[in-house]
Amino acid sequence: MAYDVFISHAWSYSERYVGVIRLLDTATQNLSWFSYRDYSVPRNEPIVAPNENVRISVLKDRLKEQIRQASCVIVPAGMYVNERYWIQTEIDLALNGFMYPKPIIGIRRRNQQRTPVELEQQADVMVNWNSNSLAGAIYQVCQR
Repeated sequence: MAYDVFISHAWSYSERYVGVIRLLDTATQNLSWFSYRDYSVPRNEPIVAPNENVRISVLKDRLKEQIRQASCVIVPAGMYVNERYWIQTEIDLALNGFMYPKPIIGIRRRNQQRTPVELEQQADVMVNWNSNSLAGAIYQVCQR
């Protein structure tokens, strides 16, 4: 079964997004029951708008559409501190933007001692930076 995921990210921190994709790809190779489809906002579709307010509005609409198609939202914890506004916007959309909330999976960074409390409180599941743990969490939250 293919699981539809949205990976929270900012293109200025694309290495974290790519890292999550690698975890998901590794899980796909190692676990016969796991595959995924990525519904994150594509990098190759920049938003062109006449001003910042319009750009933010268009981006929020695009985020909502992408999250709508996903079964769960994956949030790398290391992103939360640096991109709090946008990550929280994505979490708020996932939890409040639809008839049924989308589950949130938080991923702790490797060797990270502290994880943002706000993310831990909002996530349905927190996992370590590990492909099998991430795949298991996706399975867990999507079976509800």
